[in-house]
Amino acid sequence: MGKFDGILDDVIVNAKAAASVVSKKASDVYDSSKQKIAAAEIRAEINAKLRELGALAYKSEVHELDLSDKIKEKTAEITELKENLDLINESISANKNVTYCPECGSDVPENSKFCNSCGAKLD
Repeated sequence: MGKFDGILDDVIVNAKAAASVVSKKASDVYDSSKQKIAAAEIRAEINAKLRELGALAYKSEVHELDLSDKIKEKTAEITELKENLDLINESISANKNVTYCPECGSDVPENSKFCNSCGAKLD
């Protein structure tokens, strides 16, 4: 019986180790997915704010109104959102060997000079 018990113990240890690895991988995938969703939500918010900024600029020009304070406020909001997006994208990229395009947000291999999606020059 001793030999069988030793084999059974090895199987249990290996199963626990495999379950731990699978659990860690699932957690990493979940965290990465949450970050990607957050990045997409911020990009959508940036686009909405850019439309609002364009509407303000148009209204200012067409109706000859001084909306410079509102335009500066909207610009500051967009800048803050872009900074938050950069932080999230850096975190996502740190978990892979990729960087991201600041223009379109696509994943790009780390040493690329240009984005594969939009063609933007990368620093």
